Amino acid sequence: MSSQHAAAGSFGLRLRVYLLMAIGILAPVAIMAGVERLVLERQAAAAAAADRIDEQLTEDLEGLQRLAAAVARDFPGDGAAARRALREAVVDLRHRLAVYLRDADRRLLAEEPGNGQAAAGTDGPLLAEVLATGVPRLSGLVQGAHGRIVQVLVPVRRWDGQVVGVAGGTFDPARRSFARLLHPLGRGGTAVALLVDGSGAALASTASERASVRGVCAVELARVLAARRAETVRCAEGGRDAGEEVVTVAPLTAAPWAVVVRQPAGEASPAGSIPWRVVLGGLVLQGALAGVFAWGAARSVTRPIAVLTREAERIAGGSLEAPIPPLGADEVGRLGASLDRMREGLRRLIGHVAEANAELERRVEERTRALGEANARLREREAERRQLLRKLITAQEDERKRIARELHDETSQALAVLAMGLEAAQDAVRAGRAPRLEEVKAVAVRTLEDVHRLILDLRPSVLDDLGLLPAIRWYAERQLEPRGIAVRCEFGELDRRLPPELETALFRICQEAMSNVARHAQATAVLVQVGIEGDEIRIEIEDDGAGFDPAEPERHEGRRSWGLVGIRERSEICGGTAEIESAPGKGTRVVVRIPVPAEGGARADGPPAQEGERS
Repeated sequence: MSSQHAAAGSFGLRLRVYLLMAIGILAPVAIMAGVERLVLERQAAAAAAADRIDEQLTEDLEGLQRLAAAVARDFPGDGAAARRALREAVVDLRHRLAVYLRDADRRLLAEEPGNGQAAAGTDGPLLAEVLATGVPRLSGLVQGAHGRIVQVLVPVRRWDGQVVGVAGGTFDPARRSFARLLHPLGRGGTAVALLVDGSGAALASTASERASVRGVCAVELARVLAARRAETVRCAEGGRDAGEEVVTVAPLTAAPWAVVVRQPAGEASPAGSIPWRVVLGGLVLQGALAGVFAWGAARSVTRPIAVLTREAERIAGGSLEAPIPPLGADEVGRLGASLDRMREGLRRLIGHVAEANAELERRVEERTRALGEANARLREREAERRQLLRKLITAQEDERKRIARELHDETSQALAVLAMGLEAAQDAVRAGRAPRLEEVKAVAVRTLEDVHRLILDLRPSVLDDLGLLPAIRWYAERQLEPRGIAVRCEFGELDRRLPPELETALFRICQEAMSNVARHAQATAVLVQVGIEGDEIRIEIEDDGAGFDPAEPERHEGRRSWGLVGIRERSEICGGTAEIESAPGKGTRVVVRIPVPAEGGARADGPPAQEGERS
């Protein structure tokens, strides 16, 4: 069978499938693309107009919010300051029929113009809603004292966030530039662009009459406003002679309003210029052609596939001797030839597998013995791991207890004193006396210093920035010298930075030892020595304090010495040892030796990576 015939057969099957796809899928997509593009363009234009109107309404809200912020400091006061702020704000609040201030009891405090009639009728349900929720609101089109108006209300908040009043304003939408912004949305002689409120009442329109979106379309309008995204729908509104319309709705964000573009369905859709019967007939013909090609493609594929299925079932049943008959030169034929080669390879492979099974059984027996020995070693390692994990968890919990004890004994008491001082200052302010804030400030500063000390104890930045030796010197000077303890640090050569986890462990060991000296030793002098001896780093901390009985190394003054336990556990985790020598009245000497990794394991100079600290 020649390669040319194979190529021709392959191309023929592929061509049939591609032609079916083009007719059945691509053509309908191409027809709908024009309609979808027009819908998206209409929605984008309506959304752009909605954004421009949103900008104007946002400016209105910002002006009233500035007024509310100006009068909130002493609201309502004697009313003079509110009236003065209202007169100053009127200049920025354009297009207003009235600007006014009301308190939480809805009483009118000030209005502009001050004729006693400007704010009439503005104390309705919308005012109660803003006072209750504290959310700025714009109303729809309502009937005011001087015609149909829109209300804008902004809450006035006290320093503690409580709503104590409302800054409001009214404007006539017919006197705004909304209609000018809607004008570019007109398309054709019958297109109408409107700005409507949530009920469908028109605030502005490009039509000469005050059109609206009431009736059947109001249901779709409410749904789009709730979804808060631009959408194009079809509806037939009662009372219009144009019949079914295409309505594009773009909601606003600053108000429960929407920009609406209405147009008869025949003019708004590309299909309007083509009779629907022609479109339907084309779709029917398209479906018939797709069916014919689908039948032909299915017949040319299913017949050889049936042969392949029968032969595959035979091979699956274990019969590998008879070959698969030729099935042509297309993809199905090549699949049959490949399956036959797989049959022959599988027949040879079964023979090889039978030979390999005996060898495999022998090797499995050997591997089983080796696995048993490895499992025994693994159980030993697991027991060691569990013991190490128990030590790690114990040290972690002990360190958390120490931090919790410091927070309870110092920070929580200081915060309680701070709260009582603030309460006393609050009472003084309410009584008209000058509060005594100096003591409260001193307690707050002291508490901040204690918290900062705890943070530095948990992770001092000098360890990351400068390294181990400067961090030890910094901690010794910070922790011991303020207590009147003389500190001498003697450091050997350390020409490289150690791995971050090792540096942290060594620093924590020195930190625990010096903390014990500061809290319990009653020492006057401390010697800190750090150096490299062979392949080990040696740390020695010695003080001249009271010492303790080494027979009970984990007890000190009737309580457990968590610091000494932590020093031992950290040293063992790092593969080293810790020796603690002490006697009553003879001071204490802590000697720690930990192996130093090879220079290739050390990191370059620079801040270490963050490591998981035990809390």
